[in-house]
Amino acid sequence: MGIGIVTTKYGKMQGVEAPEGKYAGITYFKGVRYGAPTAGENRFKPPVDQEPWAGVRICDTYGDRAMQPSMGGLAEEPYRSDFYFEGFPQASEDCLFLNITTGAQSPEERRPVYIWFHGGGLGGGYSYESVFENSELARKGVVVVTVGHRLNVFGYLALPQLSAEQGGISGNYGLMDEIKALDWVYENIAAFGGDPENITVGGQSGGTAKSGALAGSPRQKGRVKRVINQSNLNWVGRDLNTMEEAEKLGQDFLAYLGIDPDISLEELRALPAERFYGEKLGPLDMAIGAMVADGVNLKYKEMYRNINEFACDCDYISGGNFGESNMLTTFALGPQKPVTEEEYYRLAKEQLGDLYEKYEFEKNFPCTAENADRMSRRYAALGISMFGGTIINRYFGAYRKEHQMKGNTYSYLFSRVAPCHPEEIGTSRDSERLLAWHSSELWYTFASLRRSQDGTQNIPPVRPWTEYDVELADKVSSYWANFMKTGDPNGEGLPYWPKSDEEYGWIELGDEIVGYTGRDSLLDQMLYEHMMRREEIKNLK
Repeated sequence: MGIGIVTTKYGKMQGVEAPEGKYAGITYFKGVRYGAPTAGENRFKPPVDQEPWAGVRICDTYGDRAMQPSMGGLAEEPYRSDFYFEGFPQASEDCLFLNITTGAQSPEERRPVYIWFHGGGLGGGYSYESVFENSELARKGVVVVTVGHRLNVFGYLALPQLSAEQGGISGNYGLMDEIKALDWVYENIAAFGGDPENITVGGQSGGTAKSGALAGSPRQKGRVKRVINQSNLNWVGRDLNTMEEAEKLGQDFLAYLGIDPDISLEELRALPAERFYGEKLGPLDMAIGAMVADGVNLKYKEMYRNINEFACDCDYISGGNFGESNMLTTFALGPQKPVTEEEYYRLAKEQLGDLYEKYEFEKNFPCTAENADRMSRRYAALGISMFGGTIINRYFGAYRKEHQMKGNTYSYLFSRVAPCHPEEIGTSRDSERLLAWHSSELWYTFASLRRSQDGTQNIPPVRPWTEYDVELADKVSSYWANFMKTGDPNGEGLPYWPKSDEEYGWIELGDEIVGYTGRDSLLDQMLYEHMMRREEIKNLK
């Protein structure tokens, strides 16, 4: 039996209970409105509360996804078949909905709460993608909240005329939606059996920018206790636009679309939503989807300063995937052109400079023609890349320990290569070309993959999951659930995950689960020295 009808600050609501079986007792509340519609006169304004209602609202249908120009790279392989095999839902400006999954039977249970922000940069995606199916986390005692919010131009457009209307700041509407969602959860989640004093925020890819910014906002007021950042720590190398820079970008954006940059706000809000999307917006499409150091929602231009001041006592999990990049200074969502043996050494030398000779790279870290690409991506994941790799996450923990920040820090590298069908070898879905591709760990952190004996009921249908994938998903999701409960991922039956502190601990989640401590190995010494040359590390205060 589920939790039944719940009473919130705004009214009563009833969700949908899971059928009998493994997830019996879990209730799903879909499309829970946490803010008033953001179209019309509320477009490009901070979110406001919804109106209370009478009676019982039935929450059995997801809300629309936020307006977005397209799904971009997310509509390509492997994402199209893995994450979006059921197609894409309708988009609307009215998108301030969240979804709650709870296994609690009464409001008195006070279970830990996980607020999840989807990826897709700050421009695409939605809160109820199939890979975020969270029944398993709910079964393991977590109340999961997934949040829809404004994206791209509707979430982040800044203009002088908007700033004049809104007390000197504009933009950051998507971030303000996050804060509104946090407010709603803090005020109401106890009715669903959640503990408002034990909130973890998390996300993957662009979701780390969202969860990281929320944790680093003075407006979270110490309500965020823990953070899970998957595929980006969002700490160093993430400088924000100033208000002046953001307003200029907003004006350039409108001019690019043939809209008068000095348009009145009444006219701006009357434009059809589709008017803000061109066939191809180019770099402005990315620039317009950026957060702003407005002094209110985010205090500092340097993201690390926001984190260090306002999230200093939060517990953290952060990590990345073996396959997201190679030693090139590029990042790819899908399969990349394999690095050759010659390119492997050339790229390493370009990245390492004089450390290449100092550590006798060719002698100590050799490759062959057959494994050059895999080795390139392995070392990139560990730290020989522009993205920082695992060494940055490990250093984050050591830095926090040295500066007497109270929170625990745990780092991981996810390296399990999802299986593919034989006929996919040589295609864009070839597992050996993708390796542990960007966001592929989500099937494991949520334990949302499903495997049937004959494979006909697998989720996603394209994946021939093995028994080990199911086992690994159970263990990884247990680490995540334990962390949300106590700030420590370790628990009975799980290989030990050492802290990232002065011992630089981390764990690899792959064909085996192995924890490591120390940085005494030749590789770790090289990675550390390479990292300490990064400008953003040298500029840390």
